[in-house]
Amino acid sequence: MLFDLAWLNRLQSYKQLVVGFSGGLDSTVLLHWCASVPALKSRLLAVHVNHGLSSNALSWQIHCERWCAQLQIPFVTHAVEFNRDANIEEGARTARYALFQDLVPKDGCLLLGHHKDDQAETLLLNLFRGAGVDGLAAMPEIASFGLGVVARPLLSCFQVQLSHYAQCHQLQWIEDESNEDSYYSRNYLRHRVMPLLNEKWPGVVSNLARTAKHCQSAQMNLYALAQEDCGALKKETTSLDTAPLENLSEERLVNVLRYWLKSNAVKSPSTAVCSQIIRLIDAAEDANPVVRWHDISIRRYQKILYIERETFDVRQEAFWTDFPKPLKLGNKIVHVRPAHQGLFIPQGAQLRMTFRQGGESFVFRGQTKSLKKLFQQWHIPPWLRAGVPLLYIDNQLAAVAGYAISDSFFVTREPAWELWFD
Repeated sequence: MLFDLAWLNRLQSYKQLVVGFSGGLDSTVLLHWCASVPALKSRLLAVHVNHGLSSNALSWQIHCERWCAQLQIPFVTHAVEFNRDANIEEGARTARYALFQDLVPKDGCLLLGHHKDDQAETLLLNLFRGAGVDGLAAMPEIASFGLGVVARPLLSCFQVQLSHYAQCHQLQWIEDESNEDSYYSRNYLRHRVMPLLNEKWPGVVSNLARTAKHCQSAQMNLYALAQEDCGALKKETTSLDTAPLENLSEERLVNVLRYWLKSNAVKSPSTAVCSQIIRLIDAAEDANPVVRWHDISIRRYQKILYIERETFDVRQEAFWTDFPKPLKLGNKIVHVRPAHQGLFIPQGAQLRMTFRQGGESFVFRGQTKSLKKLFQQWHIPPWLRAGVPLLYIDNQLAAVAGYAISDSFFVTREPAWELWFD
């Protein structure tokens, strides 16, 4: 039996189960088992990602679609684009997970077919890259993921067990020819290194998987210490007050930084980057320093560290034609909800969201002030001000999302709306 009762009970608690279905052995076994359980089958959605890396990509997609039709499971497929001039493995993985994150709903679960052999390989690959405890913890069985969670029910199973299951149930799966190419790091490890390790130490896969669990426990303790050192962070808060950190040792300070960045789904920084962030904390007040890596920038303003993500075009605007549904504006999502007092929207009014262009003024608490002065008053860091969405009602500035409502559109009775963004 591949799954224990605990997994069955756990998976039934999610309203949708999104299965990453490549058509290979692992995901085929995972999807077949889930489809064999009536309580789970009704929640399934199979997602096939076409990376466009093989001439066989279309035939694999057709195979997956037909097999899901046979099982009577909803199926969707998406093609993804990524930079193929750099690390192809990493680029494909990043694009795939970004797609999965968009598809997993609130209280939903992404199911992946990673097994114990995968776990051992992941630990070794991270070890060879010089990873710390977080990297050696490899892949967790279950973790937060977007609005839901990601789960790997097969992590306690060897690949040979999955092969046996597939043969017993006469399952058909595809073989990706690139899995035999030892140019790729994981394939090199799988085909050339692991056989030698297994020959010398027959229990090496189980031992490495056990080490990953030990590192996961150690990482939990480190994060608990980080919470004590910096105070409980709000989920995915992009700011960190450095005042409570002034008397920490460098090791504990680095631990807090890694915990904060991990809480924001930011890739763990190298030791060198952590050292740069520490220097940023200690920089002069007027230095306005910044640390950049990948698509992330870390800045400091009034002893607060901020995470700044991808850039956006301040010229963008969007008409809110399907109000009150959330509105996407650049890399921001603007939300509203009913309130006892707040923003008044006249019936039939035109709603337009945009970013600051400069020179705007705003009637707030009986005074007309420039947005620049108000942003300073609200202690909004200078580099974040251009990314605060503004709501115009019939071409009149009515609200600064998350901060204030113009006197002209503020009411103390219903119907009223609260406006914010993330």
